[in-house]
Amino acid sequence: MNKFKASLLATAVALTLGVSAVHAQDTTAPAERTAGQVVDDASITASVKSKLLADERTKGFDVNVDTVKGVVTMTGGADTQAAKMAAQELAGEVDGVVLIKNELIVAEAGSEARQDANTATASGEVREAMDESGDGIDDAWITSKVKAQLLADTAVKGTQINVDTQGNVVTLTGTAQSAAAREAAIKIATATKGVKSVVADQLVVQQ
Repeated sequence: MNKFKASLLATAVALTLGVSAVHAQDTTAPAERTAGQVVDDASITASVKSKLLADERTKGFDVNVDTVKGVVTMTGGADTQAAKMAAQELAGEVDGVVLIKNELIVAEAGSEARQDANTATASGEVREAMDESGDGIDDAWITSKVKAQLLADTAVKGTQINVDTQGNVVTLTGTAQSAAAREAAIKIATATKGVKSVVADQLVVQQ
């Protein structure tokens, strides 16, 4: 966690000098990683999202997570500075993260600033578009949301389940550790906003 600690230190110094934490972090270049240290960016994003969803301090926030070469960028809204730093702490616990750009906007829930912050995220944009036009939720967003929820759920966590979404229809494939885990995964996917139906014919129970 040296990189994460360094990021926190940079944030503290920036705040002391009256400079935003985001600008302080943006000046730090990602460290070179060996082949053994490289973790798939999509996996990092899913892991960060699952931690944010599972933690009481951040689970209710609209946070968008994007990862490029181990650099995690978080955008959206947070209730307090402490909650914003909690999100950064959680992201720093994920293997493969080399730098965190915490661009969360601290604003009271329901305020105009918070609404602007929320609609800057992918999920916020989707909800706003649905409210205005009634269109369906983006397939990529649904896939990301389902994956994050599966990772965060104790009944499903650790199972090898792949998620694919086409036309708001979610297809689950892979292996579940038990029949209960398979059922839980299907329920989670079905309950996700925007999902029309779930296909799980190729989601099998581990023998």
